[in-house]
Amino acid sequence: MGGYLVRLVGDRDGATLAHEVSLVSLIPGADTDRPRYEDVLAWVMGAIVEVVEARLGAAPPGETFVLEVRRTDGCELVSGELPASGAWVLRTAAAFLADAPAEAEYQLAQAARQLDPLRRAETLADALIWLDFLLDVDLPDPPDVPTVE
Repeated sequence: MGGYLVRLVGDRDGATLAHEVSLVSLIPGADTDRPRYEDVLAWVMGAIVEVVEARLGAAPPGETFVLEVRRTDGCELVSGELPASGAWVLRTAAAFLADAPAEAEYQLAQAARQLDPLRRAETLADALIWLDFLLDVDLPDPPDVPTVE
């Protein structure tokens, strides 16, 4: 389901994307075969981390990535300027990239416990948009990492 949603974002098929995200974001009953929201969101967040690491390489031991969001004029967004869903994506990606699995799992659990379908949909949509952006951004190849032979 995550890959399908990413394709819809890439294809700019807003109507189908809105419909599918809405269905995933509804709290499913026991008799549904819809994918669980938390599973789809976890997949998208995992894909974000994989793309960052594939594009930039893994952080060296003892170091972590610093994630910043900048405006088109180059100025960094300050705390509170991102919508709650965007801030959640940034916090969760940072936790995964910092190899802080307990914090990352906590963030995913918080999102899964959100009962408001609109907030759930916003969070999933923001994660999908961030992933689409990362897939499209032109980044240099990752640096060569010396290996010990």
